[in-house]
Amino acid sequence: MAEEIDRKIMPEFLQTTFSISLGACYKSFEMMKNPQDSFTKMFGEMKEMFSVPKNAGEGLQEQAKAVAGVWMMKGMDLMETCKSAGEKFTEAK
Repeated sequence: MAEEIDRKIMPEFLQTTFSISLGACYKSFEMMKNPQDSFTKMFGEMKEMFSVPKNAGEGLQEQAKAVAGVWMMKGMDLMETCKSAGEKFTEAK
């Protein structure tokens, strides 16, 4: 039974990994086309990642949780963007 599950999961996992990798490469090349705009955008994103949100709370623990939430949200957005960009190249036609 475990082999049946593995046969279904592994190809899907590899396809997703390949899509994310292709999407990340595509986004990197896209950023190299216009480095000045890309730098400005990346600087803004990094500034947002390292600043404490306004609704974080008073204590250090609440602020750390809020920053971790921002990091998780940004990471998931990046993964989804790369995945959707990579799926354009891996779709069967």
